[in-house]
Amino acid sequence: MNTRQQAPNGESQAKVGDLLHRITDDVKTIAKNEVELARIEIENTAKSAAADAAVILLGGIVALIGLGLLCVVVVVALAPVIPQLWLRLLIMAVVYLALGGTVAGVFAKKLQKDIKPNLDLPAREAQQTVAAIKDGLSA
Repeated sequence: MNTRQQAPNGESQAKVGDLLHRITDDVKTIAKNEVELARIEIENTAKSAAADAAVILLGGIVALIGLGLLCVVVVVALAPVIPQLWLRLLIMAVVYLALGGTVAGVFAKKLQKDIKPNLDLPAREAQQTVAAIKDGLSA
């Protein structure tokens, strides 16, 4: 015979209530863990993007110094061709602005791509958790 039929009705309901309470607590814990996993993934992505941005900034500063020196060399070298100093400086300023804008644009696009967090792992974990809960409830 089934022991549930022999148990008093109140005791069976208490066991079901305890079971529902444990399931609710487990679902809360799982949801909290999934949110924490997503937070960690976003945090790691942000740290990586910040490190990339710092390296890009340092490289940009060094490149600016090098471009400045190259600009001075070109301005001096153009003296026999263009005698006016202001015109040589203007030409180099335009070249300088074009190069700087191009470099900044290329790396800004790279940074935009790197800044998007990869939430595939937390999403997959959440789907597996939901599937496991459904399987557990249907069993």
